[in-house]
Amino acid sequence: MRITIIQGSPRDQANTAKVARFFEEQLAQKDAVSAVRFLDIRSFNFPNWGMGEASKEDLALFQSGLVDADGLLFVVPEYNGRVPGAFKNTLDYFRGEYKKKPMAIATVSGGPFGGVNALYDFRDWAHYMEGILSPTKLLVSKAGVLFNEHGVPVEEHFNLNYPAFLDDFLWLTQKIAK
Repeated sequence: MRITIIQGSPRDQANTAKVARFFEEQLAQKDAVSAVRFLDIRSFNFPNWGMGEASKEDLALFQSGLVDADGLLFVVPEYNGRVPGAFKNTLDYFRGEYKKKPMAIATVSGGPFGGVNALYDFRDWAHYMEGILSPTKLLVSKAGVLFNEHGVPVEEHFNLNYPAFLDDFLWLTQKIAK
């Protein structure tokens, strides 16, 4: 299976990116996964939808990451009770690429609630796009202290929950990719 991870924080020092990179490492170790691609919205400076032209090269690169994937794993922070505008704007450049595509969402927050509002916001969007969303979600709380100095997650709930989250996403992707 080919998996594309989409990191959805526009911030330079994003904890979301650390979580997404950790998932990239974990998925690369799975026998069922043949390739993991990482799309970081910080690398794509798409103008606000309808207010300018995006680079054709960037559009093609992002699009191929969506189309070539058997499954899409979104790792997104919560900003003001929603997904970040830059993340949503990037996704809005595409539409048919999401239809019937297996998806999973991990939301990330520095606070105690793990980005639950961003989760609901994203789920509405995924259903509208006709993606097939894994029912297993992952809410990552207190992301600023999630990893130790060696990049190893030290938060108990995260360590208990992320393996099942990834396994359920891969199960869904395998079932649909057949």
